[in-house]
Amino acid sequence: MAVLSKCAEKSWLTPFWRQKMSALLESPRTYAEGMCLLTSVLLRAQLISRELIEIFSQWLRYPSANLQLTAMAFFAELMKEPPLEKRNVLKTLRVLAEKAQHRSSTIRQLAARALGNAAGSMPVEVRKHGRQVVQVLQQSLADTACPEVVAESMLALAELVRVLQAVNLGSAFEDIARATKMFFESEEEYLRYSALRLYSVLASSASSKRSFFAGEVAETWVSLFLHLRDPDSAVASVSALGACSQSPRKLRGHGPGVAG
Repeated sequence: MAVLSKCAEKSWLTPFWRQKMSALLESPRTYAEGMCLLTSVLLRAQLISRELIEIFSQWLRYPSANLQLTAMAFFAELMKEPPLEKRNVLKTLRVLAEKAQHRSSTIRQLAARALGNAAGSMPVEVRKHGRQVVQVLQQSLADTACPEVVAESMLALAELVRVLQAVNLGSAFEDIARATKMFFESEEEYLRYSALRLYSVLASSASSKRSFFAGEVAETWVSLFLHLRDPDSAVASVSALGACSQSPRKLRGHGPGVAG
């Protein structure tokens, strides 16, 4: 609150207060969301100092679950625009990958979000340890008891696939594609959205996996087109992208003879 008081005179903070920051931070259920929002404000106000990053880095290792959660929410948002020195980037990425296997589902979810944001903002650095990060997130797809973790991991994998491309993923590319299809018909809109978004990225990155995706077309293109009428507009929109990127016409001569 002391930090926020320094920002209070900024006119662009008005929408921020409308989102009931205090209520978000006070409720255990929404605390992580509130901390992410607070970090975004600190970034915009250019109040993220080296000392602040060092404090939160230390909290990542503290035994206190509350401090770890606070630090993870901070880094999940910070990775969008990380003011980190290059020598600290890889160390931070390793810690985030470790947290993706934490006993707390909220911390696992925040770790996946942080890794996905890092892939978008620091592609060169992430590429150096890309396969290890992919492996960690791939394991999270089996965490079906925590659908929020699965959804966040699929969104993070979509960013990593864009950075690494299929040629650098090896057999993980096929494994991820097969696992993703399991969530196309989920009752949860956010799971369908995340799965279809990841699948569309896999399809558009499959230039070196054309023979594999030729077989995939026979199994998935009907589902993709059906989701164009998904009751959730966001799901329908991302399904349109997937349907276009995986159109049988784009794989003519490689597929099972389905007409475009």
